[in-house]
Parts: sequence; C-alpha cells; structure tokens
Amino acid sequence: MLDQLKKEITIDKLINDEHKIAIDQESSDFISYPEFLQYFEKVDTLTIHDLIIGINFTYGWMPTIFNFKSNQMDEALVILNSAKKGIRPTETELEILKKCFNNSLVGTSKLLHFINPLRFSIWDSRIYRYLKNETPHKYRLEKAKLYIEFLTFCDFIIEQPEYDKIHYSIEQKVGYNMTKYRTIDLLMYLNGGNENSRKL
Repeated sequence: MLDQLKKEITIDKLINDEHKIAIDQESSDFISYPEFLQYFEKVDTLTIHDLIIGINFTYGWMPTIFNFKSNQMDEALVILNSAKKGIRPTETELEILKKCFNNSLVGTSKLLHFINPLRFSIWDSRIYRYLKNETPHKYRLEKAKLYIEFLTFCDFIIEQPEYDKIHYSIEQKVGYNMTKYRTIDLLMYLNGGNENSRKL
C-alpha cells in the first residue's frame, strides 16, 4: 500500500485538499483536543488509572459505548508506556491494545495519539476512505498492518518541505498549535467523505 500512496497522494493533492477545509473552532472536538493532550503530558508513567480515564475520554470522540474486551491491561500498559516514549507498537502489540479497547483499532489509534502526538496519527473510516477510495468495512479498517503502513506514509509526507505550509495553514484555521501527525490526519479526515475521495 505504501508505494501506491506515495504515488497517488501527492503533495499537490494535499495542498489542493487543504484549501477545501473549513474549521469551526467552537466544535467540541477542537475544544477538548488540547485538554486530552494536556492530561497525558502531565503523566510520566501511565498507570491503570490513566489507562481507564484515557480510554473513556477517548470514547467521547467515538460513536459507540466503550467496553473492555480483554483483561490484558498490564500488557497494554507496557505497550502504552513504550508508545509514550516514542516506540511504535508492532502488529502483535496493536492487536493486544485493540482487543483490550473494545476491539477497535480506531479507538486505539486515538488513545495512542493523545498519549504521544509526536509519533502517532489518528486512524478512522474517513481517513481510510480518503486513502483507498473504497468503503471502509470493519474487516478492512481494523487491520493493524494497515495502520502501521499509514503511520509510515505520514512519516514520509510530513518530512516533505512543502508540507510545512499545509501544516501552518491548518494550525491557523484551528487556532492553536498541533503536531504534523495531527494536521495530516485532520486534513484526510475532513476530506474523507464520498464526494472528496480521490478517483482511481
């Protein structure tokens, strides 16, 4: 997937799609976002307490009610504390997190981003649609390998000098500073409806 994305999701496309973005700074998502980040910034080592609070406020951004789906919270904590230090989970580790967090890779990606916005982008169905131009059925969306490839693609994009202008423009529209991993997923999310999806 990575080579295909590099070929088809170009900087020129991203520049064009960024121009389409209009942001309501009074939206609850944009009000709550920096508060979520601040919570984790104040925590040096995550505990079960932080995990439970964090995943529950993360699900304030989700359309479903949260339920723990496994009892592997000790294993999840080890992975999340590594993520806080900048270490990205393997496919196997993402599966452990996903099983623990409502069997949702989307919810897992949001929690990872809140814990370390300098290393993780948010993943969801609209971003999948933007990238793949196909219906984001759960069996497609929930592949850990796909999220890892998405992060690698984000690494590639935000290292391009031309991305700085895109990043700055989105920050101006939102009204506060964000990491590049957040502006790239936000750009894709806001352009991820059917009408704005790329044509193959």
